[in-house]
Amino acid sequence: ENETAQKYTTMIFDTITKCVIATNQTYVNSLKEQGAFDAEAQKIAFDKTMESVLEILSSDAKQYIIETTGDLNTYLTNLIEAAVNENRAS
Repeated sequence: ENETAQKYTTMIFDTITKCVIATNQTYVNSLKEQGAFDAEAQKIAFDKTMESVLEILSSDAKQYIIETTGDLNTYLTNLIEAAVNENRAS
């Protein structure tokens, strides 16, 4: 059980971190340079990141999240927001 938890936890965090970075590089940074990163752009950036995460994570990883947390979207939303804040701070 611990091995499984470690495997999925590492996979999930790595996927989210990479997706946040990719969204920043391909979408957010250019809008920020133009001064056009408003609330709507933030929502689009989040949606792009969530879509990428959901595409990349295996069905087993998604099922693991559902079984351990009860809610895939809430869990991923919280992790994405945390990764965005961490990325912003560095």
